Amino acid sequence: MKIVNARLRKKEGLFSLELTAGRIAAITAQPDSIACAPGELDAAGNLVTAPFVEPHIHLDATLTAGEPAWNMSGTLFEGIERWAERKALVTHEDIKTRAKKTIDMLVDHGIQHVRTHVDVTDPTLAALRAMVEVREETRHLIDLQIVAFPQEGIESFAGGRALMEEAVALGADVVGGIPHFENTREQGVSSIRFLMELAERTGCLVDVHCDETDDPHSRFVEVLAEEARVRGMARGSPPATPRRWAPTTTPTAPSCSAC
Repeated sequence: MKIVNARLRKKEGLFSLELTAGRIAAITAQPDSIACAPGELDAAGNLVTAPFVEPHIHLDATLTAGEPAWNMSGTLFEGIERWAERKALVTHEDIKTRAKKTIDMLVDHGIQHVRTHVDVTDPTLAALRAMVEVREETRHLIDLQIVAFPQEGIESFAGGRALMEEAVALGADVVGGIPHFENTREQGVSSIRFLMELAERTGCLVDVHCDETDDPHSRFVEVLAEEARVRGMARGSPPATPRRWAPTTTPTAPSCSAC
């Protein structure tokens, strides 16, 4: 494949790009615009760049605003309550249909690497099972990472620890958490220690929703950072059992990002 009449970042003029086996084999400067031969792609002077990354999305909850009710306060916690109501209505096909529609929109905007959080505080793990299928069925479009996200808590939700373990066994790539949503400070701390141990044992990455609150006493970022330090889960540390790819914004070793 060959792309002609392309513009590149921080470069003047037009360029031709030759692709072999899915990789750029050569980039050649053009003296001027050239005619597009059969089988070539004419960039028509537009920018050609590496695909974008969507590092944080919830594909299981996408396109559900107002179903069954709107978040009238506009707060995070009412949003979680509204999602809990919608979650009771989800089906396997419902999740897959909405997720794929959103993925199509992401691809249309140049995004090829996606990390999605998926709610695993559901005894059936319906959303996770659906998203594992979506990951395989959209592999030709995007690279998709799945975060096992305990939306209603690990310690505060009945069977939360077992559901996290099962989610990883079913194919989740990343271990998530939401310590400030646990019922007590102590549960928040123990949830972090549990998820870090799970990630360390399975070779998963870590991506935690942390301290999304105006409460000045919510200080779980420092707990998460300390757990990463004492476990040696810093950037560049080799994973015990490497899992799937990590987007360019995230190191491939087990490490932490707090959102």
